Amino acid sequence: MNKQVKLTNSLTQRKTKFRKLLCISALFAGALNGGIAAADEQQPYEKLSKQLDIMNNIFVSSLQAQQDKSLKSTKVDSLYLAGQGVVFTVKSASSYSWGSNAFNFAFPDVIAPVDPVAPRSHSSSSSFSFSDNNDELIEQMESAYEQQREHFREFRDQQRDLAYELRDLERESRDLAYQLRNVNQDEKIKIAKEQKAVKAQKAELEQKQVVLSQKSKEMKKQQQINKKKKLVERKEYYQKLTSSLVETLCTYGNSLKALPKNEYISLVLKSAGDKVANSYQDKIVVLTKRDITECAIDKISPEKLLASTKSYQF
Repeated sequence: MNKQVKLTNSLTQRKTKFRKLLCISALFAGALNGGIAAADEQQPYEKLSKQLDIMNNIFVSSLQAQQDKSLKSTKVDSLYLAGQGVVFTVKSASSYSWGSNAFNFAFPDVIAPVDPVAPRSHSSSSSFSFSDNNDELIEQMESAYEQQREHFREFRDQQRDLAYELRDLERESRDLAYQLRNVNQDEKIKIAKEQKAVKAQKAELEQKQVVLSQKSKEMKKQQQINKKKKLVERKEYYQKLTSSLVETLCTYGNSLKALPKNEYISLVLKSAGDKVANSYQDKIVVLTKRDITECAIDKISPEKLLASTKSYQF
């Protein structure tokens, strides 16, 4: 009887140990499979990350190969949004000249003195040379801004000094008129000569004031013309930049093989939209990978690819 009890207990202990071993094995296998699954899940992102780095370089190289110097100082960054697609953020150095957040200059109505200072040989106040060094571009813009501000200060000083002189002459004329009523004949002749001289001087200053006022109107008019011209240039620039980026995607976008076919490729052009308050909105251009693939195999043209994009501002 005792032997049967001992045998039964021994069998029970063995079964318990066996079950524990099975549980541990199952947990280990599950952890191993989970690690493998996680590694497999991360692997496509690593491939896509490398492909995005290559595409960033392709964008920059393509823009640097353009004849237009303004396109050469462009930076491109990228990221991937799972289930949505790839986002390329495009920052152009020339956005500074359109009045970006960093350098949104508020130029005065009058921006030049009566005798304008000749612009420097390497740059001017209306156009800026572009280089690979963005710091150099910023320095050019700061220098141009300081030059324009100095011009405005000189012009305003001339207008203020002229107004002071006219007020002084008006006061002197009134004093002479008052004295004329209370002096003898000899002194009247002397005061009358002084009045004539003051009147002539006042007429000369008033003529100068007319000239300054006319120059001010001409400068304001020219500024409006320059502003409209700048807006046209800005619009043409970002159209050219967008076309170049889309054409590059048409040629090389098929290299983003790790990107799922049903997802999107978005271009975020910083400060390329309309001006709201004191800053420009970003322009977002959205393309499907399917359209890019068709363009890469010549099923559609780059122009048709560009026309198929969805764009908005934010």
